[in-house]
Amino acid sequence: MQEKKPKILIRDRIKYRFDNFISSGPKSIFLMLLVMFIIAFLLTALMRAGVEYFILKSGTSENIINDIWLSFLQITDAGAVAEDTDNSMPMKIVGIVTILLGMIFFSGVIAFITTELDKKMSDLRKGRSAVLEKGHIVVLGWGEMVFEIIKELIVANESGRGSVVILSEMEKDEMDDILLERVPERKTTKIITRNGKTSSLESLRRVGVNEARAVVILPMCSESATDEEKIISDAKVLKTILAVVAASRFDPTPPNIIAEVFDTTRRGVMLSLDPEHITMVETESMIAKIIVQSSRTTGLGVVYDHIIGFSGSEIYFYGADWKGVTFGDLPFYFKDGVPLGIKAPDGKITLNPGNDYRPAALDEIIIIAEDDSSIQLAKKKLYSPVNLQLSSRKLEIKKERELIIGWNAKARIVVEQYTDYIPEGSVIHIVINNIQDDELEEINELKERYPGIELELFQYDPLSMGDLARLKPETYDNVIILNKAEEDTEKLDSTTITTLLLIRQLFREYETRTGSRVTTKLVTEVMNSSNLELVARTGVNDSIISGQMVSKILAQVAENPPILGVYEDLFTEEGSEIYLKPIDLYLDTLPESVTFADLILLAQRRNEILIGYRYGVYADDVDRDFGVNVNMPKDRIIRPAKDDYFIVLSENDL
Repeated sequence: MQEKKPKILIRDRIKYRFDNFISSGPKSIFLMLLVMFIIAFLLTALMRAGVEYFILKSGTSENIINDIWLSFLQITDAGAVAEDTDNSMPMKIVGIVTILLGMIFFSGVIAFITTELDKKMSDLRKGRSAVLEKGHIVVLGWGEMVFEIIKELIVANESGRGSVVILSEMEKDEMDDILLERVPERKTTKIITRNGKTSSLESLRRVGVNEARAVVILPMCSESATDEEKIISDAKVLKTILAVVAASRFDPTPPNIIAEVFDTTRRGVMLSLDPEHITMVETESMIAKIIVQSSRTTGLGVVYDHIIGFSGSEIYFYGADWKGVTFGDLPFYFKDGVPLGIKAPDGKITLNPGNDYRPAALDEIIIIAEDDSSIQLAKKKLYSPVNLQLSSRKLEIKKERELIIGWNAKARIVVEQYTDYIPEGSVIHIVINNIQDDELEEINELKERYPGIELELFQYDPLSMGDLARLKPETYDNVIILNKAEEDTEKLDSTTITTLLLIRQLFREYETRTGSRVTTKLVTEVMNSSNLELVARTGVNDSIISGQMVSKILAQVAENPPILGVYEDLFTEEGSEIYLKPIDLYLDTLPESVTFADLILLAQRRNEILIGYRYGVYADDVDRDFGVNVNMPKDRIIRPAKDDYFIVLSENDL
C-alpha cells in the first residue's frame, strides 16, 4: 500500500518563506524592520485615535491628526512620553505601549547596524573590498620572495609614488602583521593586501588586474621543494595565468605578466597564451648559471648583487640621436653610465657589439647607470682618456677540479654549464650523503654525455668533519654547496652554513699547517635572505641568495620586461659575460694613478667593456662590498695595486 505524503501545513509554508526571506541578506532584514515600524506606528496611531474617538468622545479631525503625530514622536523618541502628562489614563497607557514598541524597534535597528558594521569591518580585515588603484603592481601568491620583491619595488618608487597589491589565500590581517614586521619602512610605496584565490576571476578583478601595469605570479613552493611539489606549482601558475589573461582580455593595455616556472617544457605553453605580455622566468636554470659563473670568478656574486636590483647602479635602455658615434666612443659621451650593448627595434639583444659598431637610428643602447634620470648623451666628448700601454699577457687554459656538495634540480644544470667552460680532462666530483636511485641514474647519464670530463660520485656526510677532510676540499678550484629538496628553508640553511663553516675550518687548518694560502673559491645557496650577513661574515664573498636573487630579477622584470633578455644573455656561456680579471692582464707596469676613463679605453683594446673596478685591499671587507665598485665616475682617480681586478664584459675569461 502506497504511503501517503505528509500534508504541508500553512504555518510550515509561512515559516519556510519567512526563513528564505530572512536568509537572503541584510536588505531583507532592513525591509522587515521597516515593515514592523510601519505596522507598529499604524497600530499605535489607531489605538490613540480609538481612545480619542470612542472613550474620550472628542475625536475631531484636528485631535486625531495630533494623536497620529504624537504616536510618531513617541515611537521614535522615548522622551516624548512627557507629551501625555496632562492626558487621561487611557492615553497614557497607549503612550507607554507606543514607547515600548519604539524601544523594541530601535533596539533591533541598532543591533542590525552593529551587526552590519562588524561584518563590514570583518570583510575589510579579510581583504575582500575592491582595490581602486591604477598603474600598480599586483603580486599573486605568498612566500619568502614577497618581502624581497617589495623591498626592491620600494627602492624603485623612491622618485615617485607607487602601489603594490598582494593577493593571497592567507588572511589579510596575518599578511599585514608579517609585512609590518618584515618591511616596516615603506617610503613612498603603498602596500595593499587582499585575501582570495589567485586563479579566481572575481578575486583578480577585485585587485584591479586590468588597471595594473604588471602582475607578478609567484610559485606555490620554494626552490628546495620536491619535484612533485614543483609540478603542482607550475600547474597552478598556468591556471593563474589563464585567469589573469581572462580578467584583462577587454583591456586595451593589458598588464605585463611575469611568472616563475620550474619546468622549462611548460614555458612555451604559458607564453602562447599572450606572447606579447607574458614573461617567463626560469629560476632554477638562471640561478644554476649564476652559481657556476660566480664560482669561476671571485667577487662576481657581489657584482651581480650591484647590477640586479634597484639600489645602486642598474641596467636601463636608452635611445637618442647617435650622430654616427661609434660604440667604443659612447662611454665618453656620458657623465653617468657605461654602455653594455644594443637593443634593436625588433627586441634583439646584443651585448658588447664591438668598438666600431655604429648604433642605428632606432637602436637603443643597454647602459648601466645610477639612475635613468642621469642618462644623457652629451653633444661632444666629455672625457679624453689617456692611451695606456696594454699588456700582452693572457691567461692559460688549464684543467680544473670542481667539487659539488649536495644534489638538487639545479645540480644537473650546474654540471652542464661547467662542461661549457672547463677543458677536457677536468674533474667534477659530486658528494651526496644518501644517494637515491634517481640521483645515481641522473649522474650516470651525465657521465655518458660528457666522456671528456672525469665525473665521479662519492657518498660522504657533509656535516662530518672527517668525511670532509677525506675529500681534501683545498685541492679543488671551486667548491659549490647545494641544498637538497626540502620545504623547510631554515633547516636547509642550517645544514648549508654548518657545512660551510666546517670547510672554512679545514682551510684554516691547512694554511696553518703548510703556510700556503688556500685559493679555492666557495659558493653556496642560502634560501633565507636574513642569513646573508651571517654567511658573508664567514668570508664567502660569492654566496648566492637564491630567493633574493630571483626576487630582484622578478622586480626588475615587473618594471621593465625586456630586461630579462639582457639577464639571460649575461648568464649564458655564449657571447659576452661579466668577469673579474687581474690587473696584470692589462698593465705590465702599474702607473701611480689613472682615471676610470683611462681604464675603459684600455679594456676596449682587448675588446672588453669595463664596468667596474675591484680594490684587492678590501677583498675581505664585507662593509666595503669586498672592494667591488660598479659604474665609477669616469674622472675618478684610481691608484692601481697588484691585487686589483678589472670588472669587464668579455667573451672569455682569458
